[in-house]
Amino acid sequence: MAQVQDLYPTLTEFESTLDDARMNAATDWDEQFVADLADKYERFGERTYLSEAQQTQLVRIANDD
Repeated sequence: MAQVQDLYPTLTEFESTLDDARMNAATDWDEQFVADLADKYERFGERTYLSEAQQTQLVRIANDD
């Protein structure tokens, strides 16, 4: 597990990835995953922890894969 501040060079880059994921979420599961992650980020900010699997899913959704 790593914190957002360790995974992304800037918070703006993470926020952009999160916004892309919100727009590209294709399934109910994707939408809920992104909403839950956004809630965690709102609560914990740059100290939000992401597992490798969460990071992979976020990027998959954001890139519309």
